[in-house]
Amino acid sequence: MITEESFLDFKCPHCEETVSFPHTDAGFARACPNCTETVVVPEDGSDLGGKLPLPIVTPRLHLRRFAPGDWKDLLEFMTDEELFRYVGGGPMEEDDLLRWLEAEVNVKLTTPEQMFYLGLVLKEEGKLIGYIGLRFADPLQAGLIIVLSRGYQGKGFAAEAVQGLLEFCFKGIKLHRLTARIDSRNTAAAKLFEHVGMRREGEFVKDTPTPEGWCSSAWYALREEEFLRKT
Repeated sequence: MITEESFLDFKCPHCEETVSFPHTDAGFARACPNCTETVVVPEDGSDLGGKLPLPIVTPRLHLRRFAPGDWKDLLEFMTDEELFRYVGGGPMEEDDLLRWLEAEVNVKLTTPEQMFYLGLVLKEEGKLIGYIGLRFADPLQAGLIIVLSRGYQGKGFAAEAVQGLLEFCFKGIKLHRLTARIDSRNTAAAKLFEHVGMRREGEFVKDTPTPEGWCSSAWYALREEEFLRKT
């Protein structure tokens, strides 16, 4: 009989050390206490934990971790000030970009208070055209951002990437809730999140200081059960 105190013992797929997690963590992504790599707690009684289901593959894209050589493709759009008009973080020059990539290699999905990035790479050309990021509020809830080069906007790539991320979050690691915060003036982002089935939960009026003055932010969200009902 499974009780609330029951634990699952299995080997980490990265360091191969035995780890133990509550049975209620089955299917979720957790940090290995030995090597700190992210492991998916097995649901089927397996004696080996799972690795994150990455890269995420969609009809036209691979969503994968950044590689050192990505800096050239990133530089093509990361210096575009207009691209970051409604997105936090702002543009980067080459030196800042290289430092960011060097630090980002050490970030794991389960790293607290850190954004976990996946590059959006065209399958055929192998070109990186944007990125998507997840930041966990707690083990079951995360917020997302997406940045797509302006030369590739309006072609359905953003919706394809977010849809792939939703599959990863709700089917791959059993996330409970995913949110997105946008500048209320960003009508393209609002249409994107509504298109993929996220709900507009509310608006905070003039809560964000910007170079253009105080601006409002809108919040979108989707829960696991809502996503699974539609798939």
